[in-house]
Amino acid sequence: MSYGSATPSEPSMKKLVLIFGIIAIGAFIILSIFVFPIKNLIRDDVTAEVKILSKNDGICVVDTADHPRGINPCPYVAGDTVIVKYKEGTSDIISHELKL
Repeated sequence: MSYGSATPSEPSMKKLVLIFGIIAIGAFIILSIFVFPIKNLIRDDVTAEVKILSKNDGICVVDTADHPRGINPCPYVAGDTVIVKYKEGTSDIISHELKL
């Protein structure tokens, strides 16, 4: 009496996709919590009142709370008080205007 060889059952494509999806979602959750928190992807706008420290070749330098930034092209002169708007943690100034 021959029982034959039983072939191992392979998981279906749906099961493989489901398992892969669960692993990908789990990896995303772990990375978003521990490696780079999602809140850092959406940066806050910061508005600050600063003085123009220097102007050289049309670029003004202002010292904000986290580090110096440049305004290019700059219509101001050294010593002017300017209101600048920028994203926290970036070096670019979004907007600037002279304080009256």
